[in-house]
Amino acid sequence: MKRYYSDPWLRNLDTKILSQHQEDDRHLVVLEETIFYPTGGGQPHDLGSVNGVSLIDVFEKDGVVFHALEHPLQGDDASCVLDWPRRLDHMQQHSGQHLLSAVFHDDYGYRTESFHLGEEYCSIDISTPSLSNEDQIAVETKVNTVVFSNLPLLTYTLSPGERGKVPLRKIPNLDADLRIVEIQGLDYSPCSGTHVSSTSQIGLVKIIKSEKYKGMTRVYFLCGDRALRDYGRKQEVCHNLGSLLSVPEEALHERMALELERKQELEKKILELTNELMDLRAQSIVAQGASPFYLESPNATIEEARQLAHSVLNLATGTVIIRLGERLVLAHNQADTLHLGQLIKEKAGPLGGRGGGNATGAQVYFPDRAGLREFLSALKIDLESD
Repeated sequence: MKRYYSDPWLRNLDTKILSQHQEDDRHLVVLEETIFYPTGGGQPHDLGSVNGVSLIDVFEKDGVVFHALEHPLQGDDASCVLDWPRRLDHMQQHSGQHLLSAVFHDDYGYRTESFHLGEEYCSIDISTPSLSNEDQIAVETKVNTVVFSNLPLLTYTLSPGERGKVPLRKIPNLDADLRIVEIQGLDYSPCSGTHVSSTSQIGLVKIIKSEKYKGMTRVYFLCGDRALRDYGRKQEVCHNLGSLLSVPEEALHERMALELERKQELEKKILELTNELMDLRAQSIVAQGASPFYLESPNATIEEARQLAHSVLNLATGTVIIRLGERLVLAHNQADTLHLGQLIKEKAGPLGGRGGGNATGAQVYFPDRAGLREFLSALKIDLESD
């Protein structure tokens, strides 16, 4: 007997073991009655324990509910304990989804094409290529108005001949009895999942974002305790940012926009000064010798090394080799057949170097310094011969 349907709030159950057998590394148990919901209808399976042995899966096959355990059970009696926080979470999310889908359908004509109930978030894909922020807010407001209205959620079964008695939101292509979940007077949907008893038990529905997805719109949302925890996390972030910037929460957006503007101005100034510095260094390097231009700059970034090489080659024709610890950055502007990427492959690879590049620019890293020294020696000979 599926007690998760007749009493979805039941958390403990004493029943009998009908059968058990091993399949691969799991022990599959069939109980006379069960409070554990099997995976189905977009809703994950319940967790909990049977005689103190933790459930690892619950699934239904040919109308029989199987409970997968790590160890076999002893005796004929089974004491079942449901992971209640997980069940309540699933009921809140699933019932919230029905309500959200109903409002999208009734107020805008958008069908729900799929539903995902994950550990971190829930989502539905609705039949519209876009969703405005105004419509998103309106839907969220309408949904929560229904939540606070405390409408009953009813479940019952309809035979194929009885389907015309209620305005089903979606009629499945199935010639069999249907289990209907009704939000009283508002929504009628075939569903095999577990649900709360009234909309107020959903607690809260919060749409967190929406995005385009395969010609539809994917709407992400949280319900109940998930929405409350999400609010708490965001409240903490706002509080900490407000304390850090010494502004009230309502002024955070304006202050952050100002800080980002200042950051962009500073980055632009730093770039200008860096370019000036590189040009000065390049002038000094070119004045001190001829190609190949070799220098060591252990504290520079790869991007800074590339920029310096570019500045040098703007002033002279030749090859630049910049050493950053165990890494080399190479560049040239010579009108010949020198291909730096091929050079790395042929000379550095056999010495343990890892890198690559194109004809005029490359980089290589040596985990072994001996390989680096040998490559530098060979590199200078190759470059001088060119």
